[in-house]
Amino acid sequence: MPQISPGLKNLLIIMSLMGLAQIALPKIGFDTEQFCVYYPDSPNFKLWQLMTHIFCHGGIGHFLFNGIALYSFGAVVETRIGTTRFIQLFFISALGAILLHFSETAWITNNEFETIIPNIASGIEQKQYHPMLGASGAVYGVMVAFALLYPNESMIFLFIPYPIKAKYLVPVIVGLDVFLGIGNFSEDNIAHFAHIGGAVAGFLLILYWKQKL
Repeated sequence: MPQISPGLKNLLIIMSLMGLAQIALPKIGFDTEQFCVYYPDSPNFKLWQLMTHIFCHGGIGHFLFNGIALYSFGAVVETRIGTTRFIQLFFISALGAILLHFSETAWITNNEFETIIPNIASGIEQKQYHPMLGASGAVYGVMVAFALLYPNESMIFLFIPYPIKAKYLVPVIVGLDVFLGIGNFSEDNIAHFAHIGGAVAGFLLILYWKQKL
């Protein structure tokens, strides 16, 4: 198990505190949904959401998945590139995630936050665009950084019993998000294009840094 590093530790602490706030604040009448990020055309959009949505999560499963993934990849990446660059990687990947998410939402909805759109897989169905939350885009950037820095490192993923090299596993994970994002399945409420945006931002940033590492 990789030793926890200072930048990673602080990010996990903030995620944990925000998770506790999401549980505690509604009990005193505070609507924590305003910490999530709405599309800029929405009357519910606030500038601070660009930061706070990263540390919010839609339940314990969402929190644990992102926390464990960030811990698994982040400790090694931070040790390699340093704390300052690791924090930059995390937030720039999160920015790439939100930019692609906004672009995808604008293109699909024609600047309407809720609409009826064609579903490539199963015809025309109604799909609601809710506010986005979670660190997944930033985590994807860190995950791609790991694959670029340690391409031949073997990994175990979820229920697959055999180790797979990072240079194969990570592209498959990102490719699955591309398929699900383009498919735009009506019952899928995951912001796949945010994952892709985070992955692309992390990829470009590590390529830029790699010659100096």
